[in-house]
Amino acid sequence: MRKAALSCLLPLLFGVAGARADGGSEEPTQVYVADGELVYVGLLEPHANARLFALYDSLADKPAVLSIRSRGGTTSYGLALGRWVRDHKLDVKVMEYCMSSCANYVFPAGIHKLVSNFAVIGFHGGLSSKTFQFDPATQQMLDALPPDKRKAMLDQIASTIKDDARQEQAYFRTLGVRADYVTLGQEERYQRRQRSDPNAVGWTYSLDDFARLGVRDITVINPPWRPGSALKNMSFEVLRLDESGRD
Repeated sequence: MRKAALSCLLPLLFGVAGARADGGSEEPTQVYVADGELVYVGLLEPHANARLFALYDSLADKPAVLSIRSRGGTTSYGLALGRWVRDHKLDVKVMEYCMSSCANYVFPAGIHKLVSNFAVIGFHGGLSSKTFQFDPATQQMLDALPPDKRKAMLDQIASTIKDDARQEQAYFRTLGVRADYVTLGQEERYQRRQRSDPNAVGWTYSLDDFARLGVRDITVINPPWRPGSALKNMSFEVLRLDESGRD
């Protein structure tokens, strides 16, 4: 199985396919310019990235801000968009939500970050995660395979993840972001805290802890910041780093 095909099996899309964070259906990704800002709305995907890059190149007056609302997408597309944002020294603006690969790779790439006082920067793991949970369709497919073929496929997936995780960590080093930025919430010491909220589907950080992790220059519109106060059917724990988490 080719690497590109393998990436489709990884649980790196936020939530259930076809479901939006506000409970609606996912629509095709939109890319356009509004009020002098680049706007990206929808899943991170290669055609939308390409349209965004071409749109930026076509403009005489280059926007300085990428305003994004996305529940995520395949990691390679998030990394590609994040690298492009940093290469072009853009700011990133989130008025509603930026989740999964968007939070992992696009948000920290912004030179400056602007968020509304209810915006969610939501995490649930990344390529450096030690464990992965497949979506129901993929798990069903794996369960239907004979044991030897299932093991071979899982071994190949694990190898692909390991190779891609090296790229993820190299990317974080270029941004000055801590290596565990996208995996802290999966550590047992923090998971015990998250279990207090049965509706929590992931985690986020406070302004101070974002800074401790290397994600700085965040401005909140009309603070204080209460992530997710406008979301329906899901919530995010604000992970408070303990002393060992601040090393």
